[in-house]
Amino acid sequence: MSDVVTVFSPAKVNLHLAIGERHPDGYHGVRSVMHALSLHDMLTVRRERVSGSDGFSVRVRCVAHEGVEPLDIPSEDNIVYKALMKAADTFDCGRGEAVNVVIDKHIPHAAGLGGGSSNAAAALLAACRLWGIDPESQEVIDIAAGIGADVPFFLRGGCAVLGDRGDVFERELVPMKGPLVLIRPNAGVSTAEAYRAFDEEPVSVSSAVFENEQNAQSAEDLQLFNNLALASERILPELVRVREWLCVQQGVARDERTGEPCVLLSGSGSATFCLCGSMAAAYSIVSAAKLEGWWARSCTFVSAGARIMEKNSSVCATNLGAAQRIW
Repeated sequence: MSDVVTVFSPAKVNLHLAIGERHPDGYHGVRSVMHALSLHDMLTVRRERVSGSDGFSVRVRCVAHEGVEPLDIPSEDNIVYKALMKAADTFDCGRGEAVNVVIDKHIPHAAGLGGGSSNAAAALLAACRLWGIDPESQEVIDIAAGIGADVPFFLRGGCAVLGDRGDVFERELVPMKGPLVLIRPNAGVSTAEAYRAFDEEPVSVSSAVFENEQNAQSAEDLQLFNNLALASERILPELVRVREWLCVQQGVARDERTGEPCVLLSGSGSATFCLCGSMAAAYSIVSAAKLEGWWARSCTFVSAGARIMEKNSSVCATNLGAAQRIW
């Protein structure tokens, strides 16, 4: 068993997010379509044996890059810590060991890009490699689902339709390719606060939007939609400025059916994304956005989820068999 594992941990955007009414249990019905991105963090997970101890400890350190705000929280509060502790408990592993995790952070937090959930999925894959656990086991999927609604998606990657509370896999869509730009103002949006604002002024989902999602076979079939966006914009008005600014930038793709710019807030935000006609256009938009004082990055859509980076290879090999769809 290896003692050091490096894991690719991708971001995501929501191409479709339809929030339904609040149920008596306090949760909302949610339909979501997530797509993985080339923007990613990298986790280096190192296992060390501790002589004279039968305990298990985890230390998590984040190193922020490229203008991402540092995430300065205790290890115990990091979702990666929770994922590793849960895996150790479930599989009775890690006795007499210490695990040190370094997260090279390129995905901003509180942005609707799934960075924390992706890191948790990456940590679970690292645990599987370190302790010889089958990453396709139902126990691993159950751990992921118990940590957070988005975590199982990152074990899979690609593009997926999720129902129930936005946490139940329904079907995969053919992923798409092409560039996009992500822009985040210098503030985040609390998901809980966004839902409270939504409940104050709900936005319904039309039958046309519902049918589009139901009939879509690929990511490219979808019309971008997010009925949580207006609630988030009320909380953080600068999101309106970002959206309106993106809509008039040259090189932003337009929906062939509606003619509208392909611009959308991801999840509850605070990152807004736009599809671009070319990578050159994406680079130009990023440069202009940075002059506005915003964090901005260009990237592409990918089919990969969290993946182990194999030694002596520039290609990341997945732990999840392509033939077996487990989630």
